[in-house]
Amino acid sequence: MKRDPLARPEPSGQNAALASGWARIWDLPTRLFHWLLVFCAVVAGKTGFFGPASGLDWHVWAGYGIGVLVVWRLIWGLLGSEYSRLDRLFGALRNLPEHIDGLRKLEPKHYAGHNPAGSLMILGLLVVLLGITATGIVVLGGVEKQGMLAGLTSYNIGHLTKGVHQVLAYGLVAMVLGHIGGVISEIVLLRVPLIRGMITGWLPLAEDSLLRGSRPARPTLALIWTAVTAAVIAGLTLPLAAMPGLGVPAPVTNPTFLKECAACHWAIHPSLLPRSSWKLIMSSLDQHFGEDASLPPAAAADIGTFLEANAAETVDTEPANRLREVSANEPKRITATGFWQHMHHDIRDQTFTSPAVKSKINCVACHKDAPSGRFDDQVIDIPHKSQTGDSQ
Repeated sequence: MKRDPLARPEPSGQNAALASGWARIWDLPTRLFHWLLVFCAVVAGKTGFFGPASGLDWHVWAGYGIGVLVVWRLIWGLLGSEYSRLDRLFGALRNLPEHIDGLRKLEPKHYAGHNPAGSLMILGLLVVLLGITATGIVVLGGVEKQGMLAGLTSYNIGHLTKGVHQVLAYGLVAMVLGHIGGVISEIVLLRVPLIRGMITGWLPLAEDSLLRGSRPARPTLALIWTAVTAAVIAGLTLPLAAMPGLGVPAPVTNPTFLKECAACHWAIHPSLLPRSSWKLIMSSLDQHFGEDASLPPAAAADIGTFLEANAAETVDTEPANRLREVSANEPKRITATGFWQHMHHDIRDQTFTSPAVKSKINCVACHKDAPSGRFDDQVIDIPHKSQTGDSQ
């Protein structure tokens, strides 16, 4: 009869010498939490460190998933089975000096559940993950003008918080590597099948770690607390999410601007340049980027007033904040700004000159929401290489 590889194992060899028996250490909710967290962290890391800007939705939903999982783990840490309890993690810290000394001698003691170093790591991971989720929500609201804090968070706050978010993300990578190192060391030094244990729940117990009177899980109460927590969070966040984004630009409605300017190119949103640049552009329409775009005085005055009233200084989006810093040599050109060049440095010139894009200033070819002035990452759609002849 073929043996089920995930069935409860029988101790043998070194495990038999190490353990007096096996126990279901990790309950199902804890194991599900672990592997779902791994999945969400991988998605968030991949999209955050290596993914294109258009993958922001995946990054955001992975971040929300991490936040939900951590909140659930805290609830289960109060009401779960013995080895899932938070107080057990804190209690294990008393033996941290002894454990470190054992690791130094390559003779660590075997513990049921998390050892002291593992307990410290898990507690640290929960704190860092909560920090990453919280700062991510602030960044999403301030920089991207999306999510539950979009109506309350300025770009400057979001931009400053982005630095903290990135530091925490790199810290998480270091902690994950340390966690993996700890798992490998315990597998090698103690022959404890930790990975299999996090799949099946079964692990060997050392002789002096057999427990009497282990606390049982209270899943019904945990579900009640989870429902109450979800209701409170939803009640607080849904009204916030319904608020309009702070400093989001108004739609372009000026009829003169739409008639005269959009007749030659897409209606560039006024928030993409500061007032000083628009004044320069409107004062030199007879030399408008190599063309004579002169207008009747009344029309030019109407457009000039509209552009200055809706210029970058009046808006709080990322493009408006970053494009205020124009080039000293070419203050009239959006494409000459440091921000534009930084954001497009990996796109080849042949993409811009292709029939699908035509020019660097034809933003609507890739940014479908360009007329709104938002430039949300999720709607970036660079034409396929078959249309441009490029791999970008």
